[in-house]
Amino acid sequence: MVMHGLAMNLPWLAFVNISFAVMILLRHVLLNASDPLYPHLPHMMKMVDASMLGIIILSAALILMGWRRIAGISVVLCICSAIWSISCFWFITDLLLPHVWPLCVILLLAGLTALYFYPVGLLAFVLPLWITLPIASWVLNDGLNLHFVIIWSVFSLILICGRFILLSWFDEAWRRNQQNQLLISRLDALAHQDPLTTTANRRKMEVVLENAVEQKKPFSLIMLDIDYFKRYNDTYGHQAGDDCLTRVARVLKQSVRTPDDVVSRYGGEEFVVILFNCPENIAEKVAVRIQDGLRAESIPHSASSVSDRVTVSMGIAGMVEGLAGTEIIARADAALYRAKEAGRDRWSL
Repeated sequence: MVMHGLAMNLPWLAFVNISFAVMILLRHVLLNASDPLYPHLPHMMKMVDASMLGIIILSAALILMGWRRIAGISVVLCICSAIWSISCFWFITDLLLPHVWPLCVILLLAGLTALYFYPVGLLAFVLPLWITLPIASWVLNDGLNLHFVIIWSVFSLILICGRFILLSWFDEAWRRNQQNQLLISRLDALAHQDPLTTTANRRKMEVVLENAVEQKKPFSLIMLDIDYFKRYNDTYGHQAGDDCLTRVARVLKQSVRTPDDVVSRYGGEEFVVILFNCPENIAEKVAVRIQDGLRAESIPHSASSVSDRVTVSMGIAGMVEGLAGTEIIARADAALYRAKEAGRDRWSL
């Protein structure tokens, strides 16, 4: 969040720095060169020009560092502020330029607005300027100026209070962002998860399958159907049927090999299991584990014609390059049909 804020705010702070630096570089164009406030001091003016060019280069570097998330932003901010501080001190004490005071105030406010959420960078940019102005006032007035002390104290209080107000807004925005991310994750789970079995739903499975086909990731697919599930519902009731689906889904999750494998509810009593980097002969071993897991779960099914316990029939299809996801599903469905025709409680390729 902080790095994102810097990427957004540093270009604006850099724009403020560059704008003032360009104005100073073009002072002879923007202002009257014969003005007594601008005496001809060629050596000092060359140093000022070099300093302003340095600020422009450092400001451009800040933009790049914010976008690329390069370390050292606070160091560059401190160097940039130090250049401003030395230049402004000279402008105030030697050239007696009155409009340098508002320039410094604007730079301080710009730094506060852009860096309030980044305390290290804020101190690096604000502190040199904040210290320079009282020192310049002391030198200019040959001692302590009570009016300046009062004004500077009030301004410092404004900076401190303003930072806390801005920070409270930042914290509120961060909390809302976290709440929104949590809400998005919950909505994503609802959109891609079967609420009964907590497996992936058909929509999620189809997305995963199409992505695998597009990326040419090798996989095998098992489509399975609970044998005589309608009879199960008629015998034990729909609530027991829901519990049966949940228990079967749990067995499937325990039978896959890796977290990358996807177990999904395809519809009704049908499930689809996608096994990545898995040839068909290994998929057959997973089918055996599913059968063993269901025997261990031992869900009663007195209405079944193949067993007194819940069983499944399975169709296995491997990825074939050039076939779409729907075609691979169709091949697995055809294999499932063959398993049912052969007597159920088995798998077929």
